[in-house]
Amino acid sequence: MRKYMMFTIMLALFINNVYGDSLRITANPCPRSFSGMITDIANTRMILFGGMNSGMPGGQYFNDVWSLDCNNETWTLVTPSGSIPTPRIEPAVAYYNNGSHNIMIVFGGSYYGSYLNDVWSLDLTEGSEAWTQLSPSGNPPSPRAGAKAIIDPLNNRFIIFGGKDDVTNYNETWLLDFNTTTWIKLEPSGILPRMRWAHSAAYDSSAHRMIIFAGCTYGQGMMNDVWALDLSYGSEAWDQLFPGGTQPDPRAQHFSVLDELNNDLVIGFGYVSSSSDNYNDVWVLNLNSLAWRQLSLNTIIEGRRASCAGYDPFNQQTIIFGGNQYNVFYFGDTYVLTTDTLAVKENQESRVAISPYIKISSNPAQLPCKMNIFVPFSGDICLKVFDVSGRLVNTLIKDQRNSGNYMINWDGKDNKGKKVAAGTYFINLEIDGISEVEKVVLIE
Repeated sequence: MRKYMMFTIMLALFINNVYGDSLRITANPCPRSFSGMITDIANTRMILFGGMNSGMPGGQYFNDVWSLDCNNETWTLVTPSGSIPTPRIEPAVAYYNNGSHNIMIVFGGSYYGSYLNDVWSLDLTEGSEAWTQLSPSGNPPSPRAGAKAIIDPLNNRFIIFGGKDDVTNYNETWLLDFNTTTWIKLEPSGILPRMRWAHSAAYDSSAHRMIIFAGCTYGQGMMNDVWALDLSYGSEAWDQLFPGGTQPDPRAQHFSVLDELNNDLVIGFGYVSSSSDNYNDVWVLNLNSLAWRQLSLNTIIEGRRASCAGYDPFNQQTIIFGGNQYNVFYFGDTYVLTTDTLAVKENQESRVAISPYIKISSNPAQLPCKMNIFVPFSGDICLKVFDVSGRLVNTLIKDQRNSGNYMINWDGKDNKGKKVAAGTYFINLEIDGISEVEKVVLIE
């Protein structure tokens, strides 16, 4: 039995009736991994773009955009105007706000094995979001996925490092100069980090540098090294850092955010070369003391890789979404992690956000009663309605379902087709041994 009761469930697919097969995206991301996420500071929200779920028909790739309000922790589908980027996984994304522009920059990624090197700008003006494809001058980086990016705000440029295609891993450093909209390949001094992809990157504003951690290289396995790129204009230089404390295990496809309040690099999850090893740990590297510490989470999380994350500075917490296990099990949960600089109250408020497996759209409910149901992995599911005496009223679903999020409409009838009376009922969902119950009050 797989235990997923700790996850936050997000609605993503809609079924017109209980046994219908018409699906459409509604107002929450479906389970996915390899997405890009940034924090839209100006609008107090997270922005998620793209990703994939190979468990869906055709191994679906996404190019949708979602907004998570940092205050009420609710997802909203964003429908930008303009031409839409190709669906993709593992793009390099970064948030850019210079006062006059509030945008997300997207570079590269891959789509069904085709590598990309296009550049897009998403205008984040709330309610008027718009995509624009950029056409920088200069020779661009070659097509690649798994590169990581930051914004250098002092020099007004987008910096990317690493990535891969089917043949090569890269340790190149590129910049997109926003002043001239020009690609430039940087040649930093110092020893270069090893070629890699699926690493993480963050901007350390206190020292004006780019921090990268871990990743993997074809034929050479996983890493757990830490590097800093000094971003001083014209004097860029790489330097390997050697933090104290117990080191995290080597990994790739982990998440990473920078808590600027505490100057903490927060990393977690990911995987090693063995398909059976998906991490569920979280670590903090304090960039002032340059020392690692592992967090002791009070919620057990199923190990995963290729989650996306962003730091919420308004509530001093890390928001983590999705991921997968072995490219088979995909997650659609949103997890909230709190940390503090002294590690005194750290993780005391670690929690899942938003809703459980069953969410009644309106409660008390008028007919039809709409229920948001999450299926975390493919398997046998059973959805039943009971009255207050424990009598079975109706079986709404008893079959196999793929992982995903569904909305089920109960027409208020029992298993003989007779309309039930107004009152209190219990919705019971069973998924391969997992059981959850939600109360609903029907009104006329």
